[in-house]
Amino acid sequence: MTSITKSQNQIRLTADPHKPLSPAIYPTSVFLFENTAELIDFVEAKSPDRFEYARYGNPTRRAMEYVLAELEGAEDAVLCASGMAACTMPVLALLQSGDHLIFTSDSYLKTRTFIEKTLPAFGIATTIVEPDIQAVEAAIRPETKLVFTEMPTNPLYRVIDLEGLTSLCRKRGLISMIDSTLASPVNLNPIRHGADLVVHSMTKYFAGQNDLIAGGVAGRKDLVSQVRDRIGELGAILPAQECYRLYMSTKTMQLRVERQNSTTLALAEYLEGHARIRKVYHPMLASNVDAEQARRYLRGGGCLFTIDIDGGFDQMRAFCDATKVFRIGPSFGSPESLLDPPVIMSHWNVAPEQRAAMGITDSMVRISVGLEDVNELKADLDQALQKAF
Repeated sequence: MTSITKSQNQIRLTADPHKPLSPAIYPTSVFLFENTAELIDFVEAKSPDRFEYARYGNPTRRAMEYVLAELEGAEDAVLCASGMAACTMPVLALLQSGDHLIFTSDSYLKTRTFIEKTLPAFGIATTIVEPDIQAVEAAIRPETKLVFTEMPTNPLYRVIDLEGLTSLCRKRGLISMIDSTLASPVNLNPIRHGADLVVHSMTKYFAGQNDLIAGGVAGRKDLVSQVRDRIGELGAILPAQECYRLYMSTKTMQLRVERQNSTTLALAEYLEGHARIRKVYHPMLASNVDAEQARRYLRGGGCLFTIDIDGGFDQMRAFCDATKVFRIGPSFGSPESLLDPPVIMSHWNVAPEQRAAMGITDSMVRISVGLEDVNELKADLDQALQKAF
């Protein structure tokens, strides 16, 4: 990963002739032209670095797009309104009726819902497979166009052989797209391992404060250009003020993520030996089914891990209700530590047999680790587990 501070210093010195320490905010919907000759030059150039209407681009947004591209080692990047927009806009931009998409099974539920329930209305076929190369290869059809996976996956932290996947996609003429939200550019750069596109919910590590919603797509310039057009057509844009706040928060992302890496792993290792815990899911644990791949590709495990409490639904609820430092809520990547019981938070309306097939149990809790002291967090988890029984 390119140093975050270095990349932002380089961008701000080249993107604005006045060389401000922070990017300017352009709170305008319209950019003017001096004459028709200038307008014709703009239309013919088709450059994302020139602007006419804020739905298609804004200098503040463009500054942050350069930072995202630099951090991911990408040819270009585009920002959008949310992480869901980052996942859906490339699919809607690059696929059409008659195409086929392959997606891996352990995933953010809303992304899977979009793929399974929304895409068929567009005439796009989908196949859900386990996150391994053999399963992906077996699912390829003549009409397959895109392979989409999270890395690591959510909430069980599977780690696919990324270079094996991207090599397979190149060999078969497919687009590879990686949702790297759980890793962040601090821990993983999929494009450097051959991926065509990487998407992020920038709400998480980039923003880092639980105070804004944003998404981003980085990768090959030709693909990003198509995604940019679709974002403009559908209006899934990120306003200039939000882009500015995202830019400023990104300056501390590396420090935050590195601290969360170490604290989270320490808590996961502690709870793995706890008498009240049936299983701990964390990408860097030796017990993880994909531990070898995790060590190969990830520089750190991030701020998330999942526990399966040695009990049932009632013990899980009692544990969550007994914590004092941890609060109950969705999302991750913020300074505050959070608990997310997926059987309630995200999968409440999913049939029990479907939840079981997804690996979601009634006693499971996804834990997002913030920036608090590791010993304080450990003590809080321990006392809550004692009270749960």
